[in-house]
Amino acid sequence: MTTAPRLMNFPEERVLEDAAFGQGLVPTRLYSLLLPVWEVEIRADITEGEPFFLIDRFLERGLRHGALHTVDELATFFALDRALVAQAVRFLTRIGHLREEAGGRLSLTRLGKRSVDDDVRYVVSRQDRRKLYFEALGCTPLTRSHYDDDVVTLLSGDELARVQLSDHYPRFTPIHVTSGFDRSALKRLKERKDRARFNLPAALDSLECVSETLVFLPVYLVRGREGLLVYGQASAGTAPDPELSALCGGDRRLTHTLDTEERDDRGDERLLRSARKWLDEQGLHAVAPEQDDDGTWSVSLPPTAFGEDGIPVSRIGGYRMAGTCFFRVWCAEETPRKLALLDRLDRRMGSRRQVTRVEAEELIARLARQLRLNVTGLSQIRGGAQKRGLSGLEAQLARLENEPK
Repeated sequence: MTTAPRLMNFPEERVLEDAAFGQGLVPTRLYSLLLPVWEVEIRADITEGEPFFLIDRFLERGLRHGALHTVDELATFFALDRALVAQAVRFLTRIGHLREEAGGRLSLTRLGKRSVDDDVRYVVSRQDRRKLYFEALGCTPLTRSHYDDDVVTLLSGDELARVQLSDHYPRFTPIHVTSGFDRSALKRLKERKDRARFNLPAALDSLECVSETLVFLPVYLVRGREGLLVYGQASAGTAPDPELSALCGGDRRLTHTLDTEERDDRGDERLLRSARKWLDEQGLHAVAPEQDDDGTWSVSLPPTAFGEDGIPVSRIGGYRMAGTCFFRVWCAEETPRKLALLDRLDRRMGSRRQVTRVEAEELIARLARQLRLNVTGLSQIRGGAQKRGLSGLEAQLARLENEPK
């Protein structure tokens, strides 16, 4: 697995927006963390399921249910070339599905019978080696999405050192563990019925643990008064990871560390300095940060602050980071917020060829909550897109209006 210059290929602000307006959490802090993960190499006899080849399926069903016992009988019954059937039988014998007895009589092995009954071609690999991943706080397995090394980065050794020494923002903080890998976690994982969720084969036999290496998984952790949410690389910041969120929320060591840091932190002071500096850079010296009723901070800007020569309207309703804290960019006037909704929709939908009506309506509803707008339907948005000259968005909405609800 390789280390990208920026560990997360999506901004922290996207995570905050999903937490607040997609998940209903009032965010108070965002942490960039490196969660410890055990990379465990195992050796085992592995049974994996594959789709049947069409002929193989019929031949094995004929042996299992059709009282057929020889190559000739199979070829005659299915009206197939005998040489083709003989070739298929040799292959099925080689993968352990068939056995040939005296006189050319064929029978299914236990593996073959199971394959027919489950309609899955099971294949056994003897002493196969592979890696499994367990988060190191509680030794629970990671789900299949964490095995995609084109998306997910697991850091160790020099890679970890480079990330910690990097001047890239944000800076990621590793969470350390003091205990080793609990090997009973392998037994618990082996006994799970939902193995596919955790990148496991159909069966593991003669299981042996070869090595255990501690690696680190980059995540964003959003904390709020009602709990916390964890976002990983796999979802690109569009949805929290439910397993990691539950794990981190239930780990008292981690939550105690965050509690201690927040008590000792002067985050609000840094946030106010950052907000005032940003306002000064925009020439908005008369505007001051405000604390909202929910305890979060925002800067409410006049409509004249937005436009081609000012701040993009798409920034309205969004967040700006200040360390682990953040403030929200706002405008009390409704018209700029309507323009912000259209611009955001155009980026999300205008260039996409396929988006369903349900997806569009969910996105519109979420943006309406974020921008505190009352949206009556697709036709209202389409009219606004037409006036703004957003032809791609207008065409998408026109198509969706004709789809059934």
